[in-house]
Amino acid sequence: MPMRPPTKAAFDELGEELFLDLTDEELEFFVEMAERKMESYETVTSYAPEPRLGGAERRERSSGRRLSSDEDPHNAWVTQCFVAGDDGGDLDGWEIGIKDNVCVAGVEMTCGSQVVEGYVPNRDATVVSRLLEAGADVVGKTNMDDMAMTSTGHSAFGPVLNPHDDDHLAGGSSGGSAVAVVEGAVDAAIGSDQGGSVRVPAAFCGIVGHKPTYGLVPYTGCIGIEHTIDHPGPMGPDVESVARVLSAIAGSNERNLRSHSPVPVERYENALDGDVSDLSIGVLEEGFDRPGADEDVLETARAAIDRLAERGASVDDVSVPMHLDAGDIHEVCTSEGLLDAMTGEGVGHGWKAWYNRSWVETFGKARRAQSDDFPARLKLLLLMGAYTNREYHSRYYARGMNLVVELTKRYDEVFARYDLLAMPTTLETALERRPDQDEHDRLRHTEIRHNTMPFNRTGHPAVSVPAGEVDGLPVGLMLVGPRFDDATVLNAAHALESA
Repeated sequence: MPMRPPTKAAFDELGEELFLDLTDEELEFFVEMAERKMESYETVTSYAPEPRLGGAERRERSSGRRLSSDEDPHNAWVTQCFVAGDDGGDLDGWEIGIKDNVCVAGVEMTCGSQVVEGYVPNRDATVVSRLLEAGADVVGKTNMDDMAMTSTGHSAFGPVLNPHDDDHLAGGSSGGSAVAVVEGAVDAAIGSDQGGSVRVPAAFCGIVGHKPTYGLVPYTGCIGIEHTIDHPGPMGPDVESVARVLSAIAGSNERNLRSHSPVPVERYENALDGDVSDLSIGVLEEGFDRPGADEDVLETARAAIDRLAERGASVDDVSVPMHLDAGDIHEVCTSEGLLDAMTGEGVGHGWKAWYNRSWVETFGKARRAQSDDFPARLKLLLLMGAYTNREYHSRYYARGMNLVVELTKRYDEVFARYDLLAMPTTLETALERRPDQDEHDRLRHTEIRHNTMPFNRTGHPAVSVPAGEVDGLPVGLMLVGPRFDDATVLNAAHALESA
């Protein structure tokens, strides 16, 4: 459909929203100039760039189907499908689950939400293309928290249940990916992490979940919350599986989506020798210091760190007091960051990479028609972001983002002395399922992402690895390293796994 030139009335209305007091003379002039600019928009639409399907045209694909509760008792899946990977490759024959906010061409993507239910992408996300090129088969889209807004495991299509105990939740927002791994339905899965969404369900379900260094794995074709915190990451039954998947999906995005420089990459599975004899670990005191923390979880995490010490790692307590305030910094920044992404039709602006036009158009229409169906947390963040933007001119967002720079510096000062930081992934085990609890009550729940959120802001790599159990429910230990030293983080996790 050709673009219609703006009218004088449209510019008058927009001017008021932009705080412009436009005269009739100015409006007439700007309408005249806008008509001249129409040629620029016609130029943009005249191009038809080559689709970036990553070989989708030649692959066997099925659009998939929804499963019954008997087939999927823990509600791990939104859709089961099949997309064949290339022959050969490092992941030949692997079956992979893809979180349902990651585009798989020809397969419905819901983001766990009724608002965009029915949307079918026409492009693969970059991580999906790379997995298929490595030989892996995509076997389904995994369930997730509604619009990735919480870490509990509540999708618009029902709660994702913990495979260790049906009376508890899997955590989120990548809960379906974690459950699919535990149940052996996949060899590995892809999640996304904006505040702990890979690591929290990994800890609650007893698997390995890795949030890579920010920028190591492209987010292109994934639906995010805010550009500065969005991370795709691998989830698997063991560290080697996660490392092998990371090797397949890592590499620079830049403007050429297939370019692998200048981001440093390596074969992460080759670094898994389990030798930590020269490793120094700082045990973050503030990672254990939080009202309401489960003492048994803290003791389990400490015992896991002791096992690394028994294997030769040097261990000392360290302190980063600002860690206690990182959650508040994250919340302030996320409100206006999310506002920008939402008003940018689910993508935002200024991202130097490929834009998913079909998602922009679908989301733009859906949010105008069904925004009341968004989850409560998303509504709250949007309202706070709009309020502080309008009333305080983004001053708090700017202060928060400047504090992220300071927070990053504080952690980096520790990494100048230690190879890794260690702390519990979460300070409690999986949350109890409460069918009578509404989403507003869930917003008041104790923050379970206390330790995970900071590293989405700073971009440091962080892995959750099983550390033990409390009352039959898994506990995760989180290991964090310097940026782009994902190999050391994973090797330490492998050492703990071996112990």
